[in-house]
Amino acid sequence: MDAKPTHRPLVLVVDADARSASLLARLLYTDGYDTEVTTDGAAAVARLTRNPVPDAIVTDFHLAHADGLAVARYARSRGPLMLVFVVTGHPNALSSAAGPLDEPLHVLTKPLDYPDLLARLVAALGAPSRA
Repeated sequence: MDAKPTHRPLVLVVDADARSASLLARLLYTDGYDTEVTTDGAAAVARLTRNPVPDAIVTDFHLAHADGLAVARYARSRGPLMLVFVVTGHPNALSSAAGPLDEPLHVLTKPLDYPDLLARLVAALGAPSRA
């Protein structure tokens, strides 16, 4: 009997705090997602120039070299249907900075509610394989 191919969606995690990014990446990996981590906006944009294009991106709003909205805009230029989450402690600042081209952005507030993020990923991408 042939084994079914498995697909683990790829999530790019972008956070200036390397420990927080690594922790989130480990949690997502345990829950069936492949992950990559970058710690600043320019590195995230550079990563997005390469294939495979991530299925989703979780980015902090405040980053060095390019903010989370710049990363989100570039991500959308590479994958118009890419699931984009922007995490911020100041959602009002994000709302005033975001424009109509930033829709649909999923805004998550700090501290990050991991079960909520996971539920949104599963709803949008389907349940990943844990193989």
